[in-house]
Amino acid sequence: MLRTETITNTDLSHKKINPKNYRITHPIKTIFIVLALVSLITTAIFFHNYSNEIINWIEHLGWIAPILFLIIYCLATIMFLPTMVITLAGGALFGPLFGTLLNLLGATSGAAFSFLITRHLIYNWFSQRKGEKLGKLISAVEKKGWVIVAFLRLVPIIPFNIVNYGLGITTIKFRPYLLTTFIFLIPAEIIYTYLGYAGMGLLKQEVFYKNRVILMSVLVLLLLCVIKLLHFNYFRFQHAEKKIID
Repeated sequence: MLRTETITNTDLSHKKINPKNYRITHPIKTIFIVLALVSLITTAIFFHNYSNEIINWIEHLGWIAPILFLIIYCLATIMFLPTMVITLAGGALFGPLFGTLLNLLGATSGAAFSFLITRHLIYNWFSQRKGEKLGKLISAVEKKGWVIVAFLRLVPIIPFNIVNYGLGITTIKFRPYLLTTFIFLIPAEIIYTYLGYAGMGLLKQEVFYKNRVILMSVLVLLLLCVIKLLHFNYFRFQHAEKKIID
């Protein structure tokens, strides 16, 4: 009787905890998606109106421009700002090759600083506030180390900024974390940098921007593709997560 009662209470408490975790998780994901989409639209309109001025300003800055870009990228990562827009801007301003290098260095630097901030400054505070899903992934990192870090970089279900801070409370060493982050961010940085570069090329030719209706239609289509990709990755992650943690 006692054993049955204990199990029942445990099950009930487990059922009570899960909905709360999901209520917290979904608004956070929604906020990140909305911020990213709003930033994307705002940046597209801003580049449309001031593209020539921005390019001339970057050219006049000379060697200071890449350094300034790296600082902005690093700070945006640390401050939980959407970095996809900055990555696209890197491709638009610096081209596909140099832009990819700058984006990769900026993202890796921001990830490194976030990791170190958690490990050396806010370890106790952050570890007490981690959610259920992040807790599972942290446990997986404890078991398989850099493999999980690589997976999280290739399949960014949990926002990039949160992962950087979350991995700081694991036992993974800084050097493997940094090297894995740098290597497995390369595919995404190449793709988004080239998208930014191609977008700037279209902008200079005024392909879409002669008609605002066409511009908004293209942006809406792009947003729908992004949302569809996020849903696809989410379901793919649900199946892969069980195999990795087990």
